[in-house]
Amino acid sequence: MPQLRIVSFGYGHSKPRPSCALMFDARHLTDPYLDPALRDLDARDPRVQRAVMRTPGAQALLAAMVTAAYQLLAQADDDATVTIAVGCGGGRHRAPVLASRAAAHMDHLDELRVQAVHRDLDEELLPAGAGESAA
Repeated sequence: MPQLRIVSFGYGHSKPRPSCALMFDARHLTDPYLDPALRDLDARDPRVQRAVMRTPGAQALLAAMVTAAYQLLAQADDDATVTIAVGCGGGRHRAPVLASRAAAHMDHLDELRVQAVHRDLDEELLPAGAGESAA
């Protein structure tokens, strides 16, 4: 069975390499950065996870990511690595929460190796609005 790699990133740092099979954009979801109590936290914190997943549209985006991943995996060679990416402004809140949740949804499949990679999770906070406009 192929391997699934889910990469979270921040558009404010740069787009991921073009080797992604599919890219999702989470910038339309409410940014936890706007909440002073959540700003300095990141996706590892349960408060950030709750805030992201309670945002209108987050569940639908997660479902779309999981569905797309299943479809790509069904078409992939057994030894392939399928990479999908999800981006937000800075890569510390929305995108890594969604990537982690998608990986958790897929991780139950026997023989499937799922890896969530958070490219910008440990980067410094970007200024307000950085990476938020559509590219």
